[in-house]
Amino acid sequence: VPDELEQIERLKAIMADTLGRGAPVRPIQPIAFGMYAPLHTLPGVQELAARNWPQPAAAVVKQQVSEPLEEQRLRASIPCLTAIDDGVTAQVRQQYEENPYPRWVRLAAPPNPLMVLDDHVHYQFPAAAFRPVGRHERFDGLVAGCGTGRNALEFAQGFRGAHVLGVDISLASLANAKRHTPPALADAVEFAQGDIMALGSIGRGFDLIIVGGVLHHMADPLGGWRELLKLTKPNGLMQVGLYSAHARRDIVAARALIASRGYRSTPDDIRRCRQDLLGGKENFQFIELNDFFTISECRDLLFHVHEQQFTIPEIKEFIARNDLNFVGFEFSPQQAHVHHHRVFAENGWLQNDLDRWDAYERADPRVFAGMYIFWVQKNKA
Repeated sequence: VPDELEQIERLKAIMADTLGRGAPVRPIQPIAFGMYAPLHTLPGVQELAARNWPQPAAAVVKQQVSEPLEEQRLRASIPCLTAIDDGVTAQVRQQYEENPYPRWVRLAAPPNPLMVLDDHVHYQFPAAAFRPVGRHERFDGLVAGCGTGRNALEFAQGFRGAHVLGVDISLASLANAKRHTPPALADAVEFAQGDIMALGSIGRGFDLIIVGGVLHHMADPLGGWRELLKLTKPNGLMQVGLYSAHARRDIVAARALIASRGYRSTPDDIRRCRQDLLGGKENFQFIELNDFFTISECRDLLFHVHEQQFTIPEIKEFIARNDLNFVGFEFSPQQAHVHHHRVFAENGWLQNDLDRWDAYERADPRVFAGMYIFWVQKNKA
């Protein structure tokens, strides 16, 4: 709303002047401004962080000022494993420098007792034929494209003996991940900057590689997948997440509409686009998603600089060409996982029958509305 934006600009000027003079700032002012724009963009933001605030304002200042300042300091402590490629990779990196993804506040509680990797896979896919990795006391994991680190940290705290390397192209995302790392996990997780296409140069092997929601943002997704296979130890497992072409048809249609209307990936244009989509005639199903209502997540959903979708036959072909064993599809929440696998069991369908899964998705394209999440195992050395 133009009038609101004008008022926010006036508030910004008032707060900058007040902070510059060392005068008191009313607690409601940073709270109101923080609803529209990041507080750390204010002139004199260090002064804002140094003041004492009542609890509601203190929480906002901590989230929008103190934590971003801490992340800025942490950037220098994050090692760079490889050079970062130009082109699409550089564009994607820039997006996540501006909007680290995903935003989150706290980790889930760790399981008690801790999971053993082989036991977890057997629990999720009791009918699957996979060879035990055999790493009961320690295993080495890689989260490729770890973003802000939640997956890497949850795997490190959830599995017995897990030692995890989280790699991403975005320093802003990695600094966010490092800030979130609890002291108890400091020896179990390391974060580093690197390009998936160049990770073969690091000279390490992994028992488990997690690459979820990453490959489809690369210029050569299947090439990136092959590079990660080179880092997978014999019998090693990989959890892969790829966008479904069937499930994301309405997102593709929305992106065409966005392009035709000239919306940019700025906060103001994203807000304007959302209002237009909410008031439009199109019945886009993604409007039900939480991602739609947060600027950074809506940017990832509808305004991403590069995205490629896949089909199950394409996944099947890659698995066959690269001598992989398909273990099974994973669904979240767990109730959905149990439901879909029960349907297969009750119909006598094999859990690893990708042709059957393709037919299953075509009958209900929303089955993989989040993405295809599946496990594969490396057969050859």
